[in-house]
Amino acid sequence: MRILFLGETYRADAISWIKGVELNLGVKLETRELPKGNSRVLRMISALGFFVNLLMTRFSKPYDLVLAERATSYGFFSLFVHAKKRVIAQQGISDVYPEGGFSGFYKSILQRLAYKKADLIHAWGHVMTYAMLESGASPYKIMVLPKGIDLGKYHWPEKRDLAPAFIVTRSLYELYRHIDIVEAVKILRDRSINIKGYIVGDGPEKPKVQALINKYHLGGEVFLKGHIPNAQLPELMDLCRYYVAVPTTEGVSSSLFEAMASGCYPIVTDLPANQAFIKNKKNGQLVTPYKPFELADAIESALLNGNQVDAALAENRKFIEDHVDYKKNMKIITDRYKALMGIN
Repeated sequence: MRILFLGETYRADAISWIKGVELNLGVKLETRELPKGNSRVLRMISALGFFVNLLMTRFSKPYDLVLAERATSYGFFSLFVHAKKRVIAQQGISDVYPEGGFSGFYKSILQRLAYKKADLIHAWGHVMTYAMLESGASPYKIMVLPKGIDLGKYHWPEKRDLAPAFIVTRSLYELYRHIDIVEAVKILRDRSINIKGYIVGDGPEKPKVQALINKYHLGGEVFLKGHIPNAQLPELMDLCRYYVAVPTTEGVSSSLFEAMASGCYPIVTDLPANQAFIKNKKNGQLVTPYKPFELADAIESALLNGNQVDAALAENRKFIEDHVDYKKNMKIITDRYKALMGIN
């Protein structure tokens, strides 16, 4: 059995997908990905070479299955692989981003072509299916199920007596609005409310975020932890009772699931992908993006309503155990792959 994975193999989502398939199918996946680089010209040349290498698979034994993440990039590239079956996973509400302009126009074409040729399309949540159907995906091809998270890594300890702290586990890109989170901590300090924030990850916004922390003298409140291996992340999450994420766009977030499993109360953007799992002021709080004062109010409310937070944490952990268990879900997913390949 030969299976090829097309995607960014350094990403935690990709790693969990690959490992789950290898464990359940008992086969080592081959992987290919676009080289990284800062030069646009070099990236274009690398992409051309990557494309040619995929075309060369036409002269070798076909893959039994090719798995590809993101319809508008690796999903489209998968169409040129010599393979018997193709599986494409959508990564966001839609993989057409930005939606407007020439970029949105040609990406919508790529997404439509990818879904037309795919044998199976992964939606990690129901909220993703709308864009799939609008792009012409056949409903019978869509599988709605998250990969899940490894519950053995997330312990859900008692945190009520911990000093107030929140964790942010989204990479430092502009769309994740880390500057609004820093602004919210400044607002809370001005109200004489003390809370620490741990920001995990790297990205181009890091200098800007660090400069804002320095400007407001928040070095003792907000800590940029840089990249932390996914296996070590639960230890830091165990020290935080709250989880904050305020992106301007969102797919089905594994980071949110990890927070819910770890006993971190979610304060997240009011977007359809989050609304599917978080009911405002019931098992978390939903806030408007670009509004640091609203975010500060939500954090303050969570700090003042400990009993409501306790109930939310218990509800969230049960939901994860029932619906987002990695071992259960990956078994279901790989059984679908077996059926696709005609394997008992």
